[in-house]
Amino acid sequence: MNDEDYGVLLLQPLKAGNPDGPTRIDVAKAMGDGLRARRLRTWSTAMAVTAGMAAIVTAGMLVLTPPRHNDENLPQPVLPADVALPAACTVDTLPVGDATSAGVTGGDPSGTYLVGATEPVFEGDFDLLVWKDGKLVADVEYEGPRVEMKDINGVGEAVGSTNAGTIKPYAYRDGKVRPMKGVGTTIAINDAGMIAGDTEHVTEEPHPQRWSSWDAEPEAMPLPDGITGGAAYDITEDGTILTALFTGSYTSRASTRGAYLWHADGEIEAIGAPEMDIEQPVNVQPIAFRYGWVYAVAGTDEIQSLFRYDPVSKVWQKINDEPYSAQLPAGGPQALGPRPKVYIGKEMFELPTVEKYGDDSFMIESVSEDAQVIAGSNMSGVAADRPVVPIIWRCR
Repeated sequence: MNDEDYGVLLLQPLKAGNPDGPTRIDVAKAMGDGLRARRLRTWSTAMAVTAGMAAIVTAGMLVLTPPRHNDENLPQPVLPADVALPAACTVDTLPVGDATSAGVTGGDPSGTYLVGATEPVFEGDFDLLVWKDGKLVADVEYEGPRVEMKDINGVGEAVGSTNAGTIKPYAYRDGKVRPMKGVGTTIAINDAGMIAGDTEHVTEEPHPQRWSSWDAEPEAMPLPDGITGGAAYDITEDGTILTALFTGSYTSRASTRGAYLWHADGEIEAIGAPEMDIEQPVNVQPIAFRYGWVYAVAGTDEIQSLFRYDPVSKVWQKINDEPYSAQLPAGGPQALGPRPKVYIGKEMFELPTVEKYGDDSFMIESVSEDAQVIAGSNMSGVAADRPVVPIIWRCR
């Protein structure tokens, strides 16, 4: 089985339409069952947005207008500069205190802070670990429900959610794990303390929501007319939240879904699909903000490509036709890989390995914006009882 087949196998939900139940895979249960994969957040092929059109929300309806960036006579837009590929990387395991197994679950854009959990398997401890510059600075034993932290910001504040029962949001601040207000999942936190999340798992038609701070009440995203729900995927430093919204029923293959930006001032900006040389409607699966771009998988059941989108110029760029050949840490689709490979800019970059098992599998959970600090975990691709090993790569 090659890398592409491995990634596609783990991400079949993206190609198989809406599942009967929630779209996330509970990481603890999945690892306990032997899947050992991070939860997936996928949209069905019903997320159809007409190819080559940009959608604008006006007067309660979606108006489709053609993009205007391909005329060679017009001034070319200034696009975000690509980060330089590392010349070399060293790899090391992260300290875990007294734990025998631990995994990384997130990192801040500067690469300073990483967050993770001990015994990250079904019915594992899930004690909170925080690393700063590769050193363990917090090992918090938490007596309440198991909380998996998903993200951490540049001042060491982390957010996450319970992974069983009624899903509730939590935050790590001032050395303590604290319950947040409301229900639902937290996905990301920026350095200002604004938090993005949604009500997937807890409402029939989930919707994106945000918190202005860890102790604030959640604010539901005001949905455009005709939109019935959606989910959040990432947040920028200026408070823009990447979302996917849908019309119709959450579980209906007949619903229409697309990517949207929810700006800090409340504006909702629809993102049209990239142009593709296919006859069917183009589906767009948002993944994350990275390196100044929105990354997304677009295509159909049979044809899928990785793209990136510049929110300033509204320009799409195609990266490749093998979107799952490398990983992109995100609130969107994630999967284990037999070798540690990440997307940096438009390129796939392979990292040195830490060999532990005959079926080593790697999950990359954090890549700094300068691509000099990368972190993730090595775990068995089959056996749930084998210890998980947290890893850090330092590149130059």
